[in-house]
Amino acid sequence: MNANLRKLKVDLKVWNKEIFGDVNLASKEVQKRIEVLYAHDDDCGLAESEREKKTLFAGLNKTKFKQETIMFQKARQKWLKQGDLNTSFFHLNVKWRRSRNQLHGLFVNGNWCEDKQVIKDKVQKFFKDRFARNDACQVRLDNSRFCSISDLDNDLLIGEFSEEEIRVAVWSCDNSKSSRPDGFNFGFLKFCWDIIKKDVMAAVKDFAVNGRWPRGTNASFLYLIPKVENPQQLGEFRPISLVGCLYKIISKALSIRLKKVISKIIDGRQSAFLEGRGLLDSVLVAKEVLEEYKRKRKSCVFFKVDYEKAYNSVSWEFIYYMLWRMSFCDLWIRWINGCLESAFVSVLVNGSPTKCWV
Repeated sequence: MNANLRKLKVDLKVWNKEIFGDVNLASKEVQKRIEVLYAHDDDCGLAESEREKKTLFAGLNKTKFKQETIMFQKARQKWLKQGDLNTSFFHLNVKWRRSRNQLHGLFVNGNWCEDKQVIKDKVQKFFKDRFARNDACQVRLDNSRFCSISDLDNDLLIGEFSEEEIRVAVWSCDNSKSSRPDGFNFGFLKFCWDIIKKDVMAAVKDFAVNGRWPRGTNASFLYLIPKVENPQQLGEFRPISLVGCLYKIISKALSIRLKKVISKIIDGRQSAFLEGRGLLDSVLVAKEVLEEYKRKRKSCVFFKVDYEKAYNSVSWEFIYYMLWRMSFCDLWIRWINGCLESAFVSVLVNGSPTKCWV
């Protein structure tokens, strides 16, 4: 499938240049032609002039719609619907987003640096070290008891993927999210689903059998979103991952299956990151407990867990260990292993990717 998408991307670039063309230039040319017709109405027949004007106005509306659609997607304004023809508003939002997300410079060894290559090297090292495996800390919970899933649950998890199941996974993704490293978003997949669904299903079945990805297939970008105005340190950016469409489809399908059994292995007191449970429940309970201890003048110890480290920097070996302790079957663990260890990551710095690492 990825080979077909790469070939399609080449054809689409040719089509975009030769057929779709520059919509801004096309719009200006149509407007000029309309102005010429209005200036020479007396020199040509009225009926002929009106027919040409009607054709030109239809073409102008089509070109304006193309302009608006392009700017709408770039502006990321989901609360607006296409049809407002407010490209100037979209254009201002695009400029604002690009300016806000621009990495103008960083403090390197206490000195402000704006050299592009130095910044890219610094960014790559920062995130590579941040997500690196720490062999110094190897945790095992052999003496603890955990809930486990049944053989029927495992059969549900590793059953054959149906076309409808994959379709649900595709349609659960937003159409206009940023395009992935492969250059395609889910709006394209949904529009062309009847054409590409056979290739998608073949790729899904290949992964289900082998539990791994072809080398280079699972490439992803880290995109940096500022958490504060005018960030100057890399810790002031929030990284989001842009993964390929095929990886997103399979991981989404796996997560939908996991939802059906996860309530059996997660403690009822876990209130965060689970459907139907609210993070604020824990906040309210903690507040009530603290007030109770204050009222009774008793001593207590409260501590806050760093959720970033608890959920974003988990050792892969520990994940496999916990899956095994909770009785997940070998095939499911191999699927999770294939999703995690096949990734190649690079960071986008002002639209330019750094070197990849695994």
